Amino acid sequence: MPLSPEDEKALKRPFGTLLPDAQVTRQKVSSIVKGAKKVITVGDATTERLTGFGIIPDVAVIDGRERRAARAAPDYPAKEMRCTNPAGVISKGAVDLLKDALVEKKPVRVLVDGEEDMLALPLFVMAPLGSVVLYGQPLEGLVVVEITAAKRKQAKDLMDRIGMQD
Repeated sequence: MPLSPEDEKALKRPFGTLLPDAQVTRQKVSSIVKGAKKVITVGDATTERLTGFGIIPDVAVIDGRERRAARAAPDYPAKEMRCTNPAGVISKGAVDLLKDALVEKKPVRVLVDGEEDMLALPLFVMAPLGSVVLYGQPLEGLVVVEITAAKRKQAKDLMDRIGMQD
């Protein structure tokens, strides 16, 4: 089912706090993720940025692409898991794999065959309360989403509206 213009707009708006690129520093990001239950990144550039700061995400969701162009996937010590998720959808297989990744004790890098962008949404719903999800807002900066009950509900409501691929 195609997205309504309203839902498309909702998905393009930052779901959390937008940190402009100039403010994305090691010190700032370290202070944001300090004490988080889980640190989760979505996107190759975001994951590379954090690992460059010496912050290893508990779960990183990447697809080996940046703004549709192929790129080398960020490489750091982590268990690798793989899933398929076509562009513009949230596949059940990807959601099931993310559930497994979230309970791992060691860092996990989820390599997505397809597109990872939409997978931030189920992470907002499934990540433990007190976790932080970070993803890039193209050409603007880094979006920081602190997982609260309210954020979970907001994400779940949006997921219910757009539906999921089975």
